[in-house]
Amino acid sequence: MKGFPNQVSDLAKLAVAIQCLARLVDSSEQARDDGVLGQALVRAGVAGTGHRPMPVEDYIRQQLENTPDRQSFRTTARGLRELFRILGFIDDSGEVVHVTDLGRRAAAFAGSETNEEQISFWRRAIRNMSHEGDDGEASHPYEVLLRLIAGKPGIAKSKCALALEARNDSAAELLRIVDMADLSEGEIRRRLGVSESNWDNAVKVLPKFAEQLGDVVRIGPRGNYQYHIADAPGRADAGTPPQAPARQRALLPRPPRTSRSVTPDTIGQAGTTESFDETAVRPPADPIATVKARLDRLRRHNLIVKKLAGRLAAVPAQLFEDPFDVLAIVEEIGVMFEVKTLDGTADDERERVREALSQLLYYPAFLMNPGVGEDAIRRIACFEKRISDAHIDWLNDNNIAVIWLDEAGFAGDDALAPMFLGRFLKELS
Repeated sequence: MKGFPNQVSDLAKLAVAIQCLARLVDSSEQARDDGVLGQALVRAGVAGTGHRPMPVEDYIRQQLENTPDRQSFRTTARGLRELFRILGFIDDSGEVVHVTDLGRRAAAFAGSETNEEQISFWRRAIRNMSHEGDDGEASHPYEVLLRLIAGKPGIAKSKCALALEARNDSAAELLRIVDMADLSEGEIRRRLGVSESNWDNAVKVLPKFAEQLGDVVRIGPRGNYQYHIADAPGRADAGTPPQAPARQRALLPRPPRTSRSVTPDTIGQAGTTESFDETAVRPPADPIATVKARLDRLRRHNLIVKKLAGRLAAVPAQLFEDPFDVLAIVEEIGVMFEVKTLDGTADDERERVREALSQLLYYPAFLMNPGVGEDAIRRIACFEKRISDAHIDWLNDNNIAVIWLDEAGFAGDDALAPMFLGRFLKELS
């Protein structure tokens, strides 16, 4: 499991801390020296004076009486410099420390009241931070954390440490840690060979970042927190009631006004060969045969849509169509499906995969109600039969799950389909 600095998680203090470091750099002081930076952090209020409050200068004098390895502010300075390196705020690979433009922007927020501009800045910086493990593989730990929480709604805070277990950002690694979250904390630590203290340290920062950015909602009593992906930006609050506030309810998934509420009996009837978007790559030369081929594909397409709707209605879910094939609203989640038939050729599969990708990316962005969170819409590409592994991986890399028709019902990919559909995948099979 990747190590991660755990000294400070408060965004306001981090702004002050990088300001301290920038001032040392600008005044040509030893910003690389943990003792120099550590004392500056204590004087700025970033590092505390311990469990027994005392005047700052008295505390520093007391610490300096200890050997360097026992001066706590040195540990804080070392950890913060590592965090700033991961965030891209500094470059200390040379003889001197260089504060990047990104670090200067963070320092400019020191002492100011938190606003939307700051939250937006910190969200981008934290989402973009890449962290490399001892094996040389890198991941984006905060992105992994959010995907872990999306895959395991209500996950305990302690298990959020799994975000640092992912070796990289691949769907396979995400599935591995999501599955591991079903185990007890003790069993997870045993399998990973992680000590209890290191495990506890692993959850001190990333979940706190997510709370302050409003990317998650924390519920439950102190010491037993559980996390859910937030419906909309805004600070998460302990003890959030089960029902979201009115402002957030307005941002839950809902279909565009042009969509139709349907049932398994009424869905998949409006299509015509003229409006059908699946066209043969090499249509027969005979015009009559071309029309028959298109009609046959339309019929097969609608039969798949109806079969899918029938399984979803048993969940139960509210069903809508147009312009998407199926939109199932299940509680606070929208599951969007695009269905594609196949003629068995590689060219046709490639065209259908491209269509599914473009439609599933476009519809939530431009046709759903504004402000719906990315995690509130789950995108599913459904095919008449299993497509190639390369195309499945490609769609997964674009956060689209893949399912297909089989003899028993529907089957799905091993990475995103179980996470996006969860128990509903069993209903489809």
